[in-house]
Amino acid sequence: MKLTDIKSPKDIQSMSIKELETLSAEIRHFLVDSISKTGGHLASNLGAVELSIALHYVFDSPNDQFIFDVGHQSYTHKILTGRADQFDTLRQHNGLSGYINYKESIHDVWESGHAGTAVSALHGILKAKQLKGESGTAIALVGDGSITSGMSFEALNLLGSDHTLKGIVILNDNNMSISKNVGALSKVLTALRGNRFFMKLRNGIAKIMPNLIARIYRRLKRAVKALFQSGNIFEELGYAYIGPIDGNDLKTVIKTLNQAKKMKKSVVIHAVTEKGKGYEIAAADDNGKFHGVSSFDKNTGAPVKTNHNGMKSFSEVISEAMIHYQKIEKTFVIMPAMLVGTKFEKFYQQFPDRLIDVGIAEEHAATMAGAMARNGVSVFLPLYATFTQRAYDQIMNDIARPDTKVIFGIDRAGFVGDDGSTHQGLFDVSIFHSMPNVVITMPYDAQEAFNLIRYGYSQTHPFVIRYPRLETHFDPANPPKFELITPTWTVFSEGDEQVWISYGPGLDLLLKAKQAIGINARILNARFIRPIDEVMLKESLELNTKVFVYEEAFGSGTLYHHILEFAMKHQFVNKIGSMSVKDVIHHGTREHNQKDAGIDLDHLIETLKTL
Repeated sequence: MKLTDIKSPKDIQSMSIKELETLSAEIRHFLVDSISKTGGHLASNLGAVELSIALHYVFDSPNDQFIFDVGHQSYTHKILTGRADQFDTLRQHNGLSGYINYKESIHDVWESGHAGTAVSALHGILKAKQLKGESGTAIALVGDGSITSGMSFEALNLLGSDHTLKGIVILNDNNMSISKNVGALSKVLTALRGNRFFMKLRNGIAKIMPNLIARIYRRLKRAVKALFQSGNIFEELGYAYIGPIDGNDLKTVIKTLNQAKKMKKSVVIHAVTEKGKGYEIAAADDNGKFHGVSSFDKNTGAPVKTNHNGMKSFSEVISEAMIHYQKIEKTFVIMPAMLVGTKFEKFYQQFPDRLIDVGIAEEHAATMAGAMARNGVSVFLPLYATFTQRAYDQIMNDIARPDTKVIFGIDRAGFVGDDGSTHQGLFDVSIFHSMPNVVITMPYDAQEAFNLIRYGYSQTHPFVIRYPRLETHFDPANPPKFELITPTWTVFSEGDEQVWISYGPGLDLLLKAKQAIGINARILNARFIRPIDEVMLKESLELNTKVFVYEEAFGSGTLYHHILEFAMKHQFVNKIGSMSVKDVIHHGTREHNQKDAGIDLDHLIETLKTL
């Protein structure tokens, strides 16, 4: 059977174990070949092939609902539900999503993109089935990184105590989330995981011994174990615990799922898998570089070469700025499981005593940062814009309300392209505007990024420096010098016929529009989104001409609204127009994102012509 011939999970349910093992090998080959061309999440999907096949072999989707925590490891699930022929469009505009997507399939039942939600969703689905008298169960596939999040423990605690419900949690334990896992729970899982040699020995005994002897062996082992160690954390929370099992052994996984299916209480299946299995280069990666990849040469694993022409990502620029800033002042970095994503590996190599990775725990990271700052430590907390949303209450109550100086690096602010709607960095401006005391900034280039880092540490308030998923000119041999600046705007392009205002990459679009239209507009770089530069804004409004504000952000509570408030307060009557994002934007390139949102260059030019 070709992978493209699979239209439904029922197509594999009559296969033998040997045929399913062949299928798993074919899927791995297909994934490496396909993702090498389109990019996507590679290592996590290669490790979860057998788990996904076994789920669809034992259970009946969508009557039995599968919940993939985050959803980035669901590629095999997509293949088995009839989407193999769409993989050449993976993460492309109007193509296959890199995550679970409600609109793609009836088999996609939980759409998230953020870690730690699966067990809560599992509890909700089970409760809904109970209340409606519906058949079927639900199974959550959770990575060992996601299980460390506070939300996972909240849900595990409650579901484990509810004896009227029975759910199945598969702990996909590969000892990595994106990078290596950290913390006490990781050590607990390592202890539970045990020696892989003995796990394989146990599986070997099970294969060669008669069933009766194998059962006696397992019971004897459990009895001996009980004499010398207390129950594990999942048993203490009320679950039946099975494992650790070899999560890449199909026969074992299928047998275990059937065993769990017959149980009367909620179950945690601890499956040890190999992240990147079947592709040696990804399997040997301990740093998380093959977690999410752009297109690459599948023979070498090297990214498809692009000519950067002296350009670096803003993530790298901010990391370099923090490295250089250590000569001025010692700071401490709190990292929520994004060492590779935020490009802070080099910082960690040079200053291992000034960075702590707290794992997938943004809420903890924010409160910890606030407490350190209140006790005299200069803190830098880098977060993807989309993950900032997870720590709203902690940032609001523990940092913004008491006016505590924590410096936030808000990475991937604005459109993120192929990661899609769950990862778009469009809401952070509105979020931080809703909090007291927070200074919000965005640099145009590397020099401005360095200057804003320097300014942030020189002032006394919570300070946000947001930066896009883009590149900017940067010469490592001749990095920018830290310059002292004031909280003011700058004139990006001179003019007096109209006044156009933006920040970050929006400035380049406005400049292109100015050149295309031929209007002698003054373009202002609102690098301080909050507080606004009232002096420069007042001076520009006094030109008594039309004003336009462009923002690559969700259009609620942003810079535009504060400019309107200022204009009304001071009785200016200028016509003030705006362009921002008004809806959910899905995956594609940044240019597709802009076009879908109606804020691309063509829409901008047409809007400015009618201003």
